[in-house]
Amino acid sequence: MKKYFVIFSACLFLLCGCESKNDRMFKKAVRFYAAGENDAALKTYHAILRAEPDYFPALVNRAVIYEKMGELKLAETDYERAYKIDPRNAKLLNNMGSFYASNGRPLTGIYYLKQATDVNPDYFEAYINRAAAYESIDMVREAVEDIESAVSLRPQSPAALEMRAIINMKRLYITEALDDLYLLLSLDPSNAKNYYRRAIAFKQMQRYANAMQDLNSALSINPDYVNALYARAQLHFKNVDHNSAYSDVEKIKKINNNYAPAYELAGDIWAIEDPVQAVANYLAARKLDPANARRYNAKIALMRTEGGRKRVITRTFREN
Repeated sequence: MKKYFVIFSACLFLLCGCESKNDRMFKKAVRFYAAGENDAALKTYHAILRAEPDYFPALVNRAVIYEKMGELKLAETDYERAYKIDPRNAKLLNNMGSFYASNGRPLTGIYYLKQATDVNPDYFEAYINRAAAYESIDMVREAVEDIESAVSLRPQSPAALEMRAIINMKRLYITEALDDLYLLLSLDPSNAKNYYRRAIAFKQMQRYANAMQDLNSALSINPDYVNALYARAQLHFKNVDHNSAYSDVEKIKKINNNYAPAYELAGDIWAIEDPVQAVANYLAARKLDPANARRYNAKIALMRTEGGRKRVITRTFREN
């Protein structure tokens, strides 16, 4: 099963009742950010921090902008400076946990998110973010505990229900995941991701017609949804509708020609009729995904005989 991730939330700091020059500049910077003028906001935060290096909310908000720009080292520096100033600020701790967890350091993120819930035991966003961090490193029991805490705080929250569905799918509690996904789609019937997720849940239960219906719904909302196209191509392959499967694979290549699974499935589709074309696709997949070179090499070797080609088809059919 594929992994899914929610977006970690960052909290932008605001001030009320501001009077000093820096406070007025801070309000101006917040307005710039709200209007999408990140460069102007950043320039204003620079000016504030030159005049007052420990101006806490400017440090935090500048870190948020740096993170958005992909300037991760600069964001980390500002977050750590802010942490030294106010290490018990729950919003800062949530931001820092989100930042580290969503940028490849989930254990560091969990460390700060634990501090956030210590300071504020009812901090909904911190539980969501920590559940996602635990899920990303397969600590499912801990993820379940945190997501249930979040749901208990806000039972109708789409973010919490979505994360719980993701976690339940990971631990193969498919019926429970479907319950949440049905509710989510009743709340927002235009959410392509949740149609896709429900399709994957249906597929797990071998309810292939339902899965196909949801994939079609997802693609009617977002025709360029690569994951949904690939899942539909797999189902078409399973239904021995190779023309439709190949059509979806070719659409994927046009949208994202670096998506290795599309080339591998194309190779499987061609395996019986044109092993030369199959090999060409396996070679393309191997180039894009060298970590799985052994699997592609094995399939290339099986293209030499009719029996080998049938083995590839049978194996792919069972996996899909």
